Amino acid sequence: MQPRAAPASQSHDPAMKKISPSPVIRPPATIAILGGGQLGSMLAQAAGHMGYRTLCISANEDDPAARWADHHLIADPGDANVISRIAADVQVITVETESIEPAALAAAEAIGTRVAPSSHVQTIVRDRRLEKGFLAANHLAVGAFRVVESAAQMQQASVELFADGTTEILAKTARGGYDGKGQRWIRTPSQADAAWQALGQVPLVVEAKVDFVGEISVIVARSPDGTISALPVFGNEHRHGILFQTRMPADVSEHTSRAAVDLARRTAEHLKVVGLLAVEMFVLSDGRVLVNEMAARPHNSGHVTLRAASRSQFEMHIAAICGLPLPEVEILRPAVMTNLLGDLWPVESPPAATSVGGHRHPDWATVLADGRATLHLYGKTPRPGRKMGHLIHTGTSAEEALASANAAFARLKTHQ
Repeated sequence: MQPRAAPASQSHDPAMKKISPSPVIRPPATIAILGGGQLGSMLAQAAGHMGYRTLCISANEDDPAARWADHHLIADPGDANVISRIAADVQVITVETESIEPAALAAAEAIGTRVAPSSHVQTIVRDRRLEKGFLAANHLAVGAFRVVESAAQMQQASVELFADGTTEILAKTARGGYDGKGQRWIRTPSQADAAWQALGQVPLVVEAKVDFVGEISVIVARSPDGTISALPVFGNEHRHGILFQTRMPADVSEHTSRAAVDLARRTAEHLKVVGLLAVEMFVLSDGRVLVNEMAARPHNSGHVTLRAASRSQFEMHIAAICGLPLPEVEILRPAVMTNLLGDLWPVESPPAATSVGGHRHPDWATVLADGRATLHLYGKTPRPGRKMGHLIHTGTSAEEALASANAAFARLKTHQ
């Protein structure tokens, strides 16, 4: 596939750039999406439906977002020189991943282009040390943690957290390490040094184990004028550190739901984020909630809104960064989203002409015969643990949707 060219620049002189863009950016303005993964793909689709044009900047010709954006620039989306060159030709810049360097966003901000999330927000959400510090400093409920930047600090943090009564602690690399990667459980202080070595002797956040009874997420959209709209509360199940299923609505009490939405709203307000903020939370046995992690972008758990809500998370993100109204998002029907990992694509030997990367496609007919199921594939080459797509099942009740989703997943596993 030949990449579509980026629009030619009219001027790259900062003095020629309008420094105070209108609060509302209307179609057919151009939105630049930094990153080419599935989140960028779904953002480009939502923007197109809403009348906007999109420019995707990513490193590879065959990245998922490149197939849906109006223009595709093959370049490093975190390169400040690249971003400063395209900033004069677009009306707003957004990201689909925390990997984008804040300096690249700052380069666009310097000439007055709207950047959402801002370089300041990106700096915080891509580093767990800053993220946890932000939560604690703003009195937002978070579990006990320590920042570790040396072997000595690792040992001290371990001793302190175990002394406070935790039964286990979890060490996470300060940057990267999502979907269960870059993490290591520590069950006694004597294991602290081995964990420090195994994680590469890089800065860490060390967290006390939280005895939770459930995991949820709340995604809020915030516009430049501070308007906030919260999406429904999602109930999440993780397997091996990777999100397996999201249920909408979440099976939590009204009290917990209100507390979760309030915590997410206050987090977005303190952060002054523009666009989406996804806040993952632990639910405790007494109904209280604690922040686990957050992301200033669309989130895997929000995919369920594509088929079962009055607005999808992607439409809400586009509306928020462009200053459009942010209405309340309503649940149209109960639904369950199930992630499809590369493990479902069996290795085919010898590879057939219809295989992808030497892997046989799952038997989609086993699930698509059910009219309540929709399939979303990202166009990636399979590998174990890689998010290849997702299924969304709807039902007249949450229980019916969950039963359909579990039956479909079981059939896919059986037909491997």
